[in-house]
Amino acid sequence: MARFTRTIVSGTFGTQQSSEESSSTELVFHTPPEKQQQQQDEQPAATAATSPTTMGNNRKNKKSRGSRKGSGLQRFQLSLRAENLPNTSFFRTASPYATVEIVGGPQDGTVLGQTEVIKKSLSPDWCEILFLETSANIHMPLRVTLWDQRGDDSLPPISMATAEFEATAVYQSPGKTQTDSIGKRGKLHIHIEESFVGDLRGKLKLQLRGLDMKNVEPGPFGLGRSDPFFEIAKKNADHHIATVNWNVVYRSEHIDNNLNPYWDPTVIDLEKLCFGQADWPLKISVWDHNSNGNHVLIGEFETNLPHMQERISIKGNADRDQAVLLGQQVKTNNKTYGLLVVLKAEILHDDQNPV
Repeated sequence: MARFTRTIVSGTFGTQQSSEESSSTELVFHTPPEKQQQQQDEQPAATAATSPTTMGNNRKNKKSRGSRKGSGLQRFQLSLRAENLPNTSFFRTASPYATVEIVGGPQDGTVLGQTEVIKKSLSPDWCEILFLETSANIHMPLRVTLWDQRGDDSLPPISMATAEFEATAVYQSPGKTQTDSIGKRGKLHIHIEESFVGDLRGKLKLQLRGLDMKNVEPGPFGLGRSDPFFEIAKKNADHHIATVNWNVVYRSEHIDNNLNPYWDPTVIDLEKLCFGQADWPLKISVWDHNSNGNHVLIGEFETNLPHMQERISIKGNADRDQAVLLGQQVKTNNKTYGLLVVLKAEILHDDQNPV
């Protein structure tokens, strides 16, 4: 069994320095994600959605990082979010996911992958990041298709909409983001960013727990309890147009009826989490889960890798001295809505197994 080592990284909080195409809402059936994965496994040109993709390189090189020497290609991350999507049924709220494929050029037909399904949401913020390699002189048209995953796997998903973008044009747009209209009020946002900014490689093994969380779900007679989950988002800022966005890169499971939740440990790739830069600004938000998709914010705080490692618990899983305050801006005041204990925040290098 490989031995864990903890790398302590240091740094301070850092800062970082839409066109419309076609859209449609025609309802058509689509191969379910599981069957689609099976078809992709049978076709070497297609790549799974849950792993980084190297454009134009079908070799089995799972440790590809950054640009390939001599190729002239650069590695990028692609993330998606949507708002006010048209629903597909009068009787339930859609559970959308997105697929992305190249629809022109030498890689025509290559599937970059698909996002996770977000249940009962018409404004999904997907945390699954897709990867591609391209350069400024390559024309790479992308087609994003939105699907509604209906019920269990026995029901085929329904197409909600499609939109087309060009990868280099997105990256060169203000905020490295473009937006396409979906239906009457809906919007689909695509963001493409350089995949590596720093030299830090490996994965973060993270485990958190909450303490004394404010109950934002009192329920009948005050008997209800919040069902907390947390999200980690990384900062994307374009100071030329004075915009700041937070791209969600991880979303935990929710724990029912618990004001002192103990979440399972997770492992997050540092490329996905912070572009390989230790002091990249991150934000951790804790939410109360609601089955209708209308989650309620409990509290949040800004951090980075060095800060999380400095706050690792010393006195066990209820170390209030080391815990981070969960805050929320209420009018002009900051109020505390609980504590977050960092149980683990270890940097695992590429040759280590995240056991």
